[in-house]
Amino acid sequence: MKRFFAGLLALPLSALAQNQTPPEPPLESNPVGTIVFIALFVGFCVVFAWLVWRNKGKGNKEDEKHQA
Repeated sequence: MKRFFAGLLALPLSALAQNQTPPEPPLESNPVGTIVFIALFVGFCVVFAWLVWRNKGKGNKEDEKHQA
C-alpha cells in the first residue's frame, strides 16, 4: 500500500519533469477585484467579531438559568 501511495505521488512529479515547454507567466489580477475582495473579507471578519462580542454574555446567562 505504501508503494502505491508513493507511486501516486511520484507520477505527477515525473510528468511535470518530462514537460519541456516553458511555464506560462502568471496572469496579473485586476486591482479593482483585489480591492473588492479585501473589503469584503475584512467586512465579514469585522461583522463576525462583532456578532461574537455581542453574544458573549448571552451564553453565560442561559447557563445560569439551567443550573438553578
